[in-house]
Amino acid sequence: MKKIFAFVTAAALMLSLAGCGGAAASSSTPAAGSTAGSSAGAVSSAAGGSGILDGKKVGFSQTDSMSSWRTTETDSIKEKVEAAGGTFIVKDAGGDIATQESDIRDLVAAGVDYLVVAPLENNGLQSALQEAMEANIPVVLVDRAIDGDAGTHYTTAIMSDFVWEGAQCAKALTEALPDGGNVVIINGGYDSSTSTDRQKGFVDGLDSSKYTIVAEQDGEWLMDKAQAVMENVLQAKGGENIDAVFCVTDDMTQGAMTAIEAAGLTPGKDILTLGIDGTRAAFEDVQSGRQLASCTCSPYFGDIVVKTISQIMNGESVPAQITNEDTLYTKDNVNVDLGF
Repeated sequence: MKKIFAFVTAAALMLSLAGCGGAAASSSTPAAGSTAGSSAGAVSSAAGGSGILDGKKVGFSQTDSMSSWRTTETDSIKEKVEAAGGTFIVKDAGGDIATQESDIRDLVAAGVDYLVVAPLENNGLQSALQEAMEANIPVVLVDRAIDGDAGTHYTTAIMSDFVWEGAQCAKALTEALPDGGNVVIINGGYDSSTSTDRQKGFVDGLDSSKYTIVAEQDGEWLMDKAQAVMENVLQAKGGENIDAVFCVTDDMTQGAMTAIEAAGLTPGKDILTLGIDGTRAAFEDVQSGRQLASCTCSPYFGDIVVKTISQIMNGESVPAQITNEDTLYTKDNVNVDLGF
């Protein structure tokens, strides 16, 4: 059993805008009574509402609804668009990039005034997005980047600093295991900036002379996939030869911990676990000591999306990239009620 050293982490770090300048944008907070996730192609509008989006249609192209993070993101944007008097139309790509490309064209054909897109991958949507921009439909990317240009493929991109998130997890691990150890990484694939940037921040934040990455595999963003990956790694490497597991999402960390327990080991004692997103389940595990740390990546995009659209409507300039602020939570500062 490995001894875990006590440590204290920073509670929060304000990030500045990474685009054309301006103040940092804070993520919106969850509202009471938020509605369930919308189905693919669902249309809704605020009944008798009066607001800045009166008479406007906002289309949202979502990657999938396979995690609480995704459904919370959809709910947040839907709620705030409707509260502003707008009509909300959502398309769910079900995790398929070709479907998302088609969804974007369908939303354009439906006559949306503004298009919000959570890109599934870095590439595959450029043509459809450029067509929307050429049709004078402003495109707001949320939570992920694409290989494209502001002004051509999108108007602005709102997301977290994924490299910073990964670096915070590396900091927490370094403070918990200052002598180093063997680390497993479970990522979400190599076609998403979210996954690659989080992994880069984590790896670059570790002292390579002390920490060895003994396995690195794709968990496909899913809890059960991450569980299967961890089961295979434990069988191949042996639990006694693994000191920590870093997953690029908290959902995958949950899967990894299930595999660790199935192998007769204890997360948080025999193997340290870290993740990103700030789910309630993760915060509960951080509080109990099963998970070492969780860095937030807020899914509450509703307020900042509506604010950005209103600025575009008013002819104001918006930066090419808006960076949301995040916080690293450990047992020292975690608040379970902040999880989603």
